[in-house]
Amino acid sequence: MSEQLSRELLHYPKLSLYAFHLCHDMALAEGERVEDADVLWQQFEELGKSLQIPALETCRQWLNIPEHQATIAFRELLSEELDRCLRFPFPLGDANSDTPRRNGELYAIQLHDTYVADLTFRYPGIVSVAELTHLNPEGMLLPDRISASIGQTLILFAKPVIAEKSPSPDTLRQLADRCLQALLTNAPPLVLPSYRGEGKLLGSPIFEYDNNAENPAQSCHILIWLDCHPDTAQLEASTKYYHPLMDLLCCRSKIRFSYDQARTRYRDCRQLYTELETLMKALPTLPEDTAEKLTALQEALLKINPQAFSYASHIRDIEDQRTTIITNLKNYTTKLEELMDIAGEQELSFLQAFSYECRSKLLGQIHTDLNYLNSGNALFGHCIATMRGIVEVEQAKMNHNQQEANQDLQDQIQAVGVGIAAGAIVASTSGLIFQPWEWKGEKVEPSFPLPLMAFLIALLCSAACSVGAWYWAKEGIKKGRFPFRDVKERSSKKPKR
Repeated sequence: MSEQLSRELLHYPKLSLYAFHLCHDMALAEGERVEDADVLWQQFEELGKSLQIPALETCRQWLNIPEHQATIAFRELLSEELDRCLRFPFPLGDANSDTPRRNGELYAIQLHDTYVADLTFRYPGIVSVAELTHLNPEGMLLPDRISASIGQTLILFAKPVIAEKSPSPDTLRQLADRCLQALLTNAPPLVLPSYRGEGKLLGSPIFEYDNNAENPAQSCHILIWLDCHPDTAQLEASTKYYHPLMDLLCCRSKIRFSYDQARTRYRDCRQLYTELETLMKALPTLPEDTAEKLTALQEALLKINPQAFSYASHIRDIEDQRTTIITNLKNYTTKLEELMDIAGEQELSFLQAFSYECRSKLLGQIHTDLNYLNSGNALFGHCIATMRGIVEVEQAKMNHNQQEANQDLQDQIQAVGVGIAAGAIVASTSGLIFQPWEWKGEKVEPSFPLPLMAFLIALLCSAACSVGAWYWAKEGIKKGRFPFRDVKERSSKKPKR
């Protein structure tokens, strides 16, 4: 296979990396950039350092990015001194190296809330298909190395050297497969994309490859565009297709990115829902003791309220991502129509297939997710309301019991006070017992010592009066406070005085 790649030749091949990186977020203040807005340019400088390209290694010094720049429909970012494009040669290899000379350029713009970078490496002459490996040295242009937050697309444009005047579609498809193999020589197995579809752009065949990864950091989307029509080179040089295609690919990446964000939020909601079900299953097993039950419920409420807020926030985020997908899908369709209107033969059904996939699969999946999550959101509300209701009932019951206990204590204190007072009154009159007893004017002489008799009589009378006064006071206080125990009688009758 390597011998076949070395025999096949390409005219002026160029590999363009279209990287899309979020620079603004609507959750931030107007003009404030996201925290990692400069990561893309930092990665390009690291790439320049690895490839020993001084111009690329210091590319940020040519970027004209204000510290506070609001979203804008279109803005070129590189300095006018460079004519808005940073061009550079690759360093010459050693004398024993047979790698053909390469050149490159960097073009950067801001589209609304996104930085878009076009980093192109090219050969100025004829090279073999095997040499395409050096346009993606050590896989440095793959997603795991560039780290564009929204995603990226690689486009190879080259004119094949084929003896046949009209090569068959199968022949071109096999050549595109071999070009892809050369570009991904050092790619990890998980990144390798597969064939998705094909069409024509500016009269020449273009082939699409994708690994269908949801995560933008792992998505490898590659287009192989083979110049096989006499008019394609001239139409391509006019660049009329350039911005519509760049915008279309940007919309595609945003749609993929938003879908990944929506699915991530869905998984977060499912995790919160699982924790909610665990709390709900614990409700029937609450302790019987009122104080312990209240403590358990209050702890559960302190935990579930933030979870309910996070759950509702995640649903809102999913709805926002759905809106983003719908908006970018409209823009995608608009840019696709612009490409179709450019001079030359266009057959872009493979790009139209993506819009169909968005409507039927991506938006359909988000709609299904929201249907599941909205019922969970209602369940969160019912669960919180139930817990609060139980807390209010148990708290009222505890307050009532505490009030009754406090009142009983007050009643006991009052009754004991009355009893002591009564006993004191009797005790104060006990001195009369020491006086001689008279019955109809005659003194009565007891048959046992008088002091003992007087003491016992005083003691018994005081005790009896105290207990009697305590009981009478207790019942009187209770009847005065709760004249009728039955609620219906209390509402229909007036208390007796």
